[in-house]
Amino acid sequence: MTDSFRPQLGASVNSVARKQVETEEKSVDQRLRDQQFYTRSLFESNIDALMATDPSGIITDVNKQMGALTGCTRDELIGTPFMDYFTDPEQAEAGIKLVLSKKQVSNYELTARARDGKETVVSYNATTFYDRNRKLQGVFVAARDITERKQAEAKILSLALHDELTGLPNRRLIRDRLCQAMATSKRTMRYGALIFLDLDKFKSLNDTHGHNVGDLLLIEVARRIGGCVREVDVVARFGGDEFVVLLSELDNNKAASTAQATVVAEKIRVILSQAYLLKIESEGSAATTIEHRCSSSMGVALFLDHEVGPDDVIKWADMAMYQAKEAGGNLIRFSDS
Repeated sequence: MTDSFRPQLGASVNSVARKQVETEEKSVDQRLRDQQFYTRSLFESNIDALMATDPSGIITDVNKQMGALTGCTRDELIGTPFMDYFTDPEQAEAGIKLVLSKKQVSNYELTARARDGKETVVSYNATTFYDRNRKLQGVFVAARDITERKQAEAKILSLALHDELTGLPNRRLIRDRLCQAMATSKRTMRYGALIFLDLDKFKSLNDTHGHNVGDLLLIEVARRIGGCVREVDVVARFGGDEFVVLLSELDNNKAASTAQATVVAEKIRVILSQAYLLKIESEGSAATTIEHRCSSSMGVALFLDHEVGPDDVIKWADMAMYQAKEAGGNLIRFSDS
């Protein structure tokens, strides 16, 4: 091989090497773009609202679900504080701090508020993330919409604590409210009162016209009692044709409190003794209206502080109610306990 040929050969080898390097660089660049596209696709296709923040809680990236949750575009969200998009900013900020201290958080509930005011309850799951040198970069958050689940839970709880027919609190809930009223009485040293009432001659209505008509009467009774009390008072259906009225924060003086409870009980007694017009609808026949009159017997028990337990107060009022019924009904009796 001549000396003149060697430079040409060297140049050819260098050219091939450069092309190989360029090809490898293009291949690496393409794989990188493919990986970025794949990662972004996963990020965007997630059913949860995803976002990343820096350690101070400033949003650095979001997916489209986060945009739908807040009503904002990706550009509008990036660079803004994470806590600004929730009904309780302090709780949201505390969530970020909790992640930073514990490295991850699960099922942390927040309520997101969109630009149009729509609120969405979300379950917030988050973890910290780092670069290849293990330097903290921020927090990665996944927020799942649990609004329907929370509504279902609230409905189940409501059914467990309320009477299905009248919608009033039931026996379990009125006992809880009585405990709260007694705790308030201890703090304020103001009397409270429990009115226990039972309808007179209710059984005869059921026996004559059936339980459907009896239910109509109970619904109307609940409505009438509700119109006789304050917003702070509680009306409950204790069971059957028995109702309970809880009067809280009456007076510091027992005699004055007794007088206040008497006024409410008498108002209820009078309105319940007025005629009921009950509309009976039967399939295949015209609706008919019947008039029914039924009075009530009431027992009232006052309470102060935690002198006794809630079950004792209910028992006292119940016993006083039976005294009123045994005396002929349509009467009010106070417990002497």
